[in-house]
Amino acid sequence: MKSPINFFAGSKYFWWIVGFSVVWKETGWNSIIYLASITSINPDLYEAASIDGAGRFKKMLHITLPGIKSTIFVLLIINLGMIMNSGFEAQLQLKNDLIKDTAEVIDTYVLNKSFFQGADFSLGTAAGIFRSVLSILLVSFANKTAKYFGQERLY
Repeated sequence: MKSPINFFAGSKYFWWIVGFSVVWKETGWNSIIYLASITSINPDLYEAASIDGAGRFKKMLHITLPGIKSTIFVLLIINLGMIMNSGFEAQLQLKNDLIKDTAEVIDTYVLNKSFFQGADFSLGTAAGIFRSVLSILLVSFANKTAKYFGQERLY
């Protein structure tokens, strides 16, 4: 008989648990935004496509996706800016002594270096600035990509 798996003690499961929880948390909000964007598409376009013989897939490909393309780009830019935030709370709450090396992210590193492990403020500040600069670069890259494709952008 196999022994039960302790998911919170195995480092190979940690990022799967955190990743799933983040995706589960963000799916609701993004779904609301996409559904609101889809409702702004003129229903006459779908009716005309049905008369022309288009099925569900063709309607999605040629009406829905082009209709929400600007929303897709704006959410992509926002989510790329948030990628470096990495869910500080989840890592801090799920971390234990067995997986502390696996659970370390930039945010918990900054917290530990700034306040707990010898209070090295300069190293904690440098890591925080590095995270911010990387986020700014990701948002700028995504914004330039949106400009290249002629879509809505943040600035």
